[in-house]
Amino acid sequence: MDLVEVHFAAANKTVFVQPGTTLLAAATLAGVDWPTGCTRGMCGTDAATVVTSAPDALDAPAEPERGTLDRMGLPTGCRLLCSARVRRGAVAVQGDAVG
Repeated sequence: MDLVEVHFAAANKTVFVQPGTTLLAAATLAGVDWPTGCTRGMCGTDAATVVTSAPDALDAPAEPERGTLDRMGLPTGCRLLCSARVRRGAVAVQGDAVG
């Protein structure tokens, strides 16, 4: 199984994780302190702008993440770190989607 590269631009830190790992878990492994709330995809505290190497580098947003992103009015390319799971390739977390 190939590892997925996750880069946190603001912290300039990169970690390699197993497919299926959430971006929040990857942040913890990389030593990146990211604000969180409920960690269930409902509060939106951990919304971030994310760039991927391929359209399927992340699992598609499911409920409740999809509903939270819609409620917050965030554009495509924004994800909740507690819910977004990596699949393959490379993922770059650019920064806070709300800030």
